[in-house]
Amino acid sequence: VPFDQRAWHAGVSLYQGRDRCNDFSIGIELEGTDQLPYTEAQYRTLQAVTVLLAEHYPPLAAHIAGHCDIAPGRKTDPGPAFDWDRYLASLEQRGAPADAMLETRKRERNR
Repeated sequence: VPFDQRAWHAGVSLYQGRDRCNDFSIGIELEGTDQLPYTEAQYRTLQAVTVLLAEHYPPLAAHIAGHCDIAPGRKTDPGPAFDWDRYLASLEQRGAPADAMLETRKRERNR
């Protein structure tokens, strides 16, 4: 789906007081389950896609969330097997603005 068109990844959702996340977000899907560890290839690909998106859409870089964050109780992914610290550290290594991402994730986790 082109980035300027709506994709139906989020469904009924809310992020930072805004509902209908499909209207203003870009979704990245990872194949898997909540319980099985994600693969090295998945983390590498996710990192590359995120860095590319952050370069083209800088404001989005500070607003990375899981489905579990925008639709709690209805969506559980990426789940407990996803290593947020590893993912965000990998972005920082690539020069992505991970400081803002890390702060956003810390705030979300501490709710």
